[in-house]
Amino acid sequence: MIENSTATVRFIGQKEEDAQQLGWLLSNASNANFSFEHTACLDSFVKTGRDHQGEVIILDLTENAEDRINAVSLLGEKIPQTPIVVLTGDDENIGRDAIRLGAQDYLIKSQLTTDGMSRSLLNAIQRHQGHRHSAETAPLLDSATAVLNRLPIGVILVTADTKILFFNGKAKRYLEQGDGLVVGADRICRATLPGESRALAKLLTDTLSPSDKNKSEGDFAISLTRMESDYPLNVMVAPIGTGAAGKGAVLFVSDPAEPVELSIESICKLYGLTPAEGRLALGLTNGHKLDDLAEQWGVSMHTVRSQLRQIFRKTDTSRQSEVVKLILTGPAALQATSLL
Repeated sequence: MIENSTATVRFIGQKEEDAQQLGWLLSNASNANFSFEHTACLDSFVKTGRDHQGEVIILDLTENAEDRINAVSLLGEKIPQTPIVVLTGDDENIGRDAIRLGAQDYLIKSQLTTDGMSRSLLNAIQRHQGHRHSAETAPLLDSATAVLNRLPIGVILVTADTKILFFNGKAKRYLEQGDGLVVGADRICRATLPGESRALAKLLTDTLSPSDKNKSEGDFAISLTRMESDYPLNVMVAPIGTGAAGKGAVLFVSDPAEPVELSIESICKLYGLTPAEGRLALGLTNGHKLDDLAEQWGVSMHTVRSQLRQIFRKTDTSRQSEVVKLILTGPAALQATSLL
């Protein structure tokens, strides 16, 4: 809600004198055009379940507050599109209880002013709209998070000052290990070694405020040393968002020593491979050599080479590296788990 907007204020309370006072105060508001309506009977209003766009309710809790406060939850169920502001006596605890039950704000009867009430009503409408949008988009955001959790690499979203906003399941494991990449109590993403941490910070700064448009992809990558592994964590940084308020970066983190956990069944269905050929394709994707796989599976090299030729034919490739690239950049790289 913005200034000079229009809203219908519905007062639900039994006292006509209170309705007259509220109506008079709102008629003097300079930052919005309020129309005012009075409903004396709460029960009849709840039964009708009225839900008009542009309304905001002022619910009287100055009398029988303990009995009437449950009406906040009831109104929220019956008319979820309408924000609620409660009118209380001098006990602010009643107002805070109402907010916990779903009200957007509360007014103290002895402190009513035109500006204060107008500001409270406008803020309540804005706050309620924000909560509605959050509730409506929550399932979509949950599904998007599930998709990111299915990626075979770590994904970390950071703000312009390198504070972590989000990380997927794979990145969570890397951060919990605290080896190569860490996050402190300040939510800042850092490397384990001080020198590499400074380099990562500079990389993020350069990514968010690029001074040279001719930079190559390699300028946005860094390898972070790990004390407990012979292999580093590989990190690629990319900018996201537009405008000063929306700038951020995403870090794609991978462990070259970590086996690629893909579904052989998915690989077979996507590329028309037999189970044995799918197993071989996954073995190559994980960096194993043909002779090692043959020994591990107890088959001859002739059998493995024959399977590899079939993979080349069915995937229209001619080299092992092309097979690996095909699988890692295709839909098989996603873990086949439910999104919901």
